[in-house]
Amino acid sequence: MNPKPLEHILIVEDEEDIIEILRIALEFSSQFQTSFAKTGPEGLQKAIILQPDLILLDVLMPGMNGLELIEELKFFPETREIPVAFITSRVLKNEISEYQKRGGIGVIEKPFAPLEISEKIQTLWKDAQNRS
Repeated sequence: MNPKPLEHILIVEDEEDIIEILRIALEFSSQFQTSFAKTGPEGLQKAIILQPDLILLDVLMPGMNGLELIEELKFFPETREIPVAFITSRVLKNEISEYQKRGGIGVIEKPFAPLEISEKIQTLWKDAQNRS
């Protein structure tokens, strides 16, 4: 069976500069369609409606943080199976194991190289497809 291609990514991130960097890097260097949400509740709503192939999720956000949001995503049948990768500057070994324990497929470390982000996302996606 061929793995499902990665076409649509929902990015949940509260920092405007990170959103712009990701938007430019992903839309100009890849075939991905991207959608954005700036808060956990908005991310949850968009995930349910848009059914993206992958969610990139910031860990530290005001209100509902990324770890709380991934728990909410598991609650809804529409979003339960969507792979989630965290995007964060919090990358100590114990933090990464916590993200994986919560269901994250991987971590993209901030700051990231914009020219490499598309490839990193593709690698996480392929790894997740191979595991399922």
